Order: sequence, then structure tokens, then C-alpha cells
Amino acid sequence: MGWIELIGVSLKSVLKIIINPLFWVVLLLIYIQYRKVGKMESRLLGKEKVPTKVRVFTSLGVGLVGGLLGTIIVSILGVAVEIKDFRFILPLAIFLMLINVRYICFSYAGGIISLSSLIFGFPKINVSSIIALVAILHLIESILIWIDGYRDPTPIFIEHHRYGTVGGFSLQRFWPIPFAVLLVVLKGSTATDLPNWWPLFISSNLTLDSISLQLTVVIAALGYGDIAVTSSPREKSKKSSIRLAGYSIVLLILTAISSYIYIFKFIAAFFAPAAHEALIIYSQREEKRRKPIYKKFHRGLTILDVKRDSVGEKMGIKPGYILLKANDYYINEKDDLLYVLRQIPSHLRLEGIDQKGNSVIFEHRDLLNGIGSIGAIVIPRSSNYVIASGENISIIGKLINRIFKR
Repeated sequence: MGWIELIGVSLKSVLKIIINPLFWVVLLLIYIQYRKVGKMESRLLGKEKVPTKVRVFTSLGVGLVGGLLGTIIVSILGVAVEIKDFRFILPLAIFLMLINVRYICFSYAGGIISLSSLIFGFPKINVSSIIALVAILHLIESILIWIDGYRDPTPIFIEHHRYGTVGGFSLQRFWPIPFAVLLVVLKGSTATDLPNWWPLFISSNLTLDSISLQLTVVIAALGYGDIAVTSSPREKSKKSSIRLAGYSIVLLILTAISSYIYIFKFIAAFFAPAAHEALIIYSQREEKRRKPIYKKFHRGLTILDVKRDSVGEKMGIKPGYILLKANDYYINEKDDLLYVLRQIPSHLRLEGIDQKGNSVIFEHRDLLNGIGSIGAIVIPRSSNYVIASGENISIIGKLINRIFKR
């Protein structure tokens, strides 16, 4: 069996995943997450910005692409794993999630289990294979963030330490990722038309003469959560994608070297959680240092978002624009705009500036019904829907707080 045949068989295995009940369980969990996003949007916008079913459907399509890509990478590199390698990682990931939701990422659990195996000899796992899978999953995630991470952002208000109430976007995307891996199963023979170094990631005490490799499909769920305050959702997701891709490539290189030089197993195992945490901390500090772009200025109304199919969208109003006049009436507060719209004008003329400071003019006519709303979300002086910037979600912390409140 050669590479082309191996990849072909792997891809066919992935496409059959729709008959696996676990795949539908993962899809259900993703649906539940998007329902939470929809409820948050309903509180702010009055309804979901995008229907939950549409979000799930688009995530499914993107996730399948990511799974196929991951399968190709795993097949070419030859990442051979044993079932026992995963015995402790998932439970640890769930426990870490209770401390902080973002710790469910396998870079933390995989790194901790690998270091424990190297230092204490328990549990005995193939460190190179585990960390390689962590690197590949993050590489796939970086690609998905680039092409899909900015899609359908949720407008939010944040209490900034310097500028008071500012606007931003919550970026939340979830993807089901089915991909094929090589499973070490029993003694026998395996592929012969592949390079001598293949598979690259395999336990040092195993050889192709002593084991057989069987394709098996692994189902994972990847998620991207971030907040765009000092940049647009597209710019934020691009930046996050590039940084995560760099992290993944460095981790994969360290892991490849660890297959030949033992000390690099320690380096790769430590780098996985430490560098991932450093990326998050750096991103949070960067957000605090830079100026928010969706903030209240001394004049005009700053647009945070525009509802779909609204008058504002038809007029061409975009996030970050500042409206200065409505029908020659200066507008500095939301009530000023509402004063004009309550008259239900048949013709609405808005004057303002775009994000680059250029003057813009928008006009819309509705001679039959008049114009009572433009469907825009503006930055207020204060809001009842403010979230804490950089808030960490700890399930254990919430439980403790509830117990002591009683």
C-alpha cells in the first residue's frame, strides 16, 4: 500500500462517520452551545442574529473539511497511536474544564499527561504520538479559524477600565472534526511501499515487523472563542489563526525531533501547554493595551452592528461608522436618533464618517410605510448587558460561590 492508496482509504473511512452515533452526540453538543449564543443575542437584539440550525449546518460543513485535511496530514506523517494513550487524557481534560472552561483544550491535558509519563513513568504512553496529535489538531483549528472564525459574531458591551462602556464582538465557533488515525493493534505486517521513516510518530519499542496498523476514525470537537474589541472580527480571527498556526508548526517540529532525540520529548511536552497559555495571556494583554475601536465619542453615534435585512443594512451602514446627523438633526445620543425615527419619515438622510474618517451619506425612502427603525446597535453611555473583559469561566468557582451564598 502506498501513500495515495492510504490517503484514499483514510478519506473513505472519515466520510462514513455519519453512521457513528458518537458523531451525532458531538453535533448535539455543538447545537447546545450555539443555542446559548442565540439566547445571548436574543437578549440584546430581540432575536437570534443567525438561526441556530444555520450555524450548526455551516459548522458541520467546515468541520468535515477540517477532518479530511487532518486525515491527510496524519496519513502522510504516520501518527500511530495506542488506545491506552487516551485513557487518562480525556478525563483530565474534563477535570481541567471544571477549573476553567478553556482548559478543556488537549494541549493542557496532553502536555500534563506526557510530562507525568516522562518524569514519573505513569501512565506509560507514546509521548511523541500524543503531542503530534495535539499539534495537528491545533493546525487544523488555525485553518478553520482563518476561514470561519469570524463568521456571525455576536455584538456585546464591555466595561473598559479607561473608556467605560465599549462595544465588541464575541467570536464563538464550534466544529465537529472526524479524522482517521493509525491504530496499533496486533502483531503482523503493514504497508511496504512507504519510506523507511514512516510512520514518524510511533513508540520507540515498536517496529513495523512487530505490529499492525489499523485505520480508525477519531471524533473531536474544536472550538474557537475570542473577543474582538480593538480590531474587527475578521482582523482578530486572522491574527489568532496565524499565531496558532505558528504554535502548531513549532510544536510539530519539536515532536518530530523527539522521535529521534529523547530530551525533546520533555521539551515538546512542556511547550504544548506553556506556549498555548502564553498565546492566550499575550492576546488578553494586547487587548488591554490597545484602544477599542467601538467606543462612544464626544459627538455622534458609533455603530456596533447592523441587523440583517434592516434599513441600516440596505443603506450600507457598517460597524465602526459614526452617525452625526439624521435629516439635518444632530445626533449625539440614541434618543436623538429615536426622536427623528418616531416621526416615521418617508425619507431618511444620515450623515457620518467611516472607520477611516471619510465623510459618508446614506439615504433611504419608504413612501408607503415610512421609516421607524434602521436596525442598528449603537454604543451607549451605559448598558444593562455588560460583560467583564477577560472574564474566566470556572465551573468549580461557580459551585463554591453558590454554596457559600447559601
